[in-house]
Amino acid sequence: MADIGIAEQHRQVRHRYKIIVNTRERTVEDRTLSFAQIIALAFPGAQGTDVVFTVTYHRAAGPQRDGNLSEGGTVTVKNGTIFDVTRTRRS
Repeated sequence: MADIGIAEQHRQVRHRYKIIVNTRERTVEDRTLSFAQIIALAFPGAQGTDVVFTVTYHRAAGPQRDGNLSEGGTVTVKNGTIFDVTRTRRS
């Protein structure tokens, strides 16, 4: 019975990852972040149809450590993953 309690505690422990978004340190609990989640970290409350976001990342986990993230995409993070997010208006 005691082993079940310990196993349950391990499942409840959430990992935290320290990442950098536009030069600001952020702490997240999800290992995989979506394009939308990264946008929300960079520009909280920024929405609109006339805005275009560009996301680049560096030092990510997995085989694709550096790259561009497209809308609808995801990236697996580790401590120290860096995101650069820019916002522009459609012309």
